[in-house]
Amino acid sequence: MSRKPYPTPLVVPPLSVEHTHTIISLHGRGSNAERFGHELLASANLQTRLPTVKFVFPTARKRRSTVLKKTPIHQWYDNYSLEDPGQRTDLQVEGLYETAEFIRGLVTEEARVLGEENYSKIILWGLSQGCAAGIFTLLGGWADTSEAHPLGAFIGMSGWLPFEQQLREILRYDGDQVPARDNRHEIESGDDSCEESESDEESEADTYSEQTSDDNLLENDPPSDDFNSFNEIEDDSPPRDVFNPFEEDEEEAPSVIQAINHIRDILALPIIPSDTQLSEDSYPPSLCHLRTPVFLGHGAEDPKVSTGLGKKMSNMLSEGLGMDVAWKEYQGLGHWYRVEDEIEDILSFLQDRVNLPVIPSSSLDKREG
Repeated sequence: MSRKPYPTPLVVPPLSVEHTHTIISLHGRGSNAERFGHELLASANLQTRLPTVKFVFPTARKRRSTVLKKTPIHQWYDNYSLEDPGQRTDLQVEGLYETAEFIRGLVTEEARVLGEENYSKIILWGLSQGCAAGIFTLLGGWADTSEAHPLGAFIGMSGWLPFEQQLREILRYDGDQVPARDNRHEIESGDDSCEESESDEESEADTYSEQTSDDNLLENDPPSDDFNSFNEIEDDSPPRDVFNPFEEDEEEAPSVIQAINHIRDILALPIIPSDTQLSEDSYPPSLCHLRTPVFLGHGAEDPKVSTGLGKKMSNMLSEGLGMDVAWKEYQGLGHWYRVEDEIEDILSFLQDRVNLPVIPSSSLDKREG
């Protein structure tokens, strides 16, 4: 039986005649491009503030939801539990595979528009399950392992990392004991830290009624007063050896390659050879996507996707895979985003990391005045 196609994405061209960057933004479960895209653009005035950016808002195709008694909803993959996304991972594989293939196609098309060498001008952005699907796609890399194409940036809001527990076990990494940190490494513009290829040739919700609501409605619900956000746990255990994801055992591939190959296996991508040479200073083309800088924001009062899941993702990416990650937690914010601080932080991050032309909000206020 042939797969159902994905709906046509909502495409919003740049206001300027110049097109410098493209943002591909993924909605949460149960939402769609029209609802999520128009609200994000309007609430943050993004079109005016990013006049040279083309926005692409894809819609997840409808899939039967196991927890909703097989009711079809827009979701990037089937989720059994939001409290513990590691439950029933067997339900997630098909959707993650199809979604990753779809997203890679969107990225490739935008690279053709911007120029084949301009993958660094493409930003992948996701909210909630859109964040989860987006980061998993990014970690999988490209079908052709000789392609060295890190993206400009990945932006995640209120999300989590699928298969996090399995990846942690592969990496032999205990992420719960490493405090989340704002890992804002300085990356010089034009830094080519990827080796050239030799050839010419990349929760279950608390109640059933909560599950039947779409992400957009859930995300606007005020947080419950008795919600307890995750706090850092003091670690009194003896000091351990510093974890190095690039360390290689004598008889097996480096753990970082094993972890990425686990993701690539789920996404039906060719496996990276176990004898691929790694160093802390440079990446081979097959792992160059790990040079993509990542911003993760999460509301401290999120009652749908716990802040703890966001912290685990941040720690896994930065400490487990050696990626450049900026983590921000926002007090008083639930399962949504907030323009005055989170979106402003995101724009500053993009301005710093990918030289994204951003018009200050103060300049717009003067124009309107």
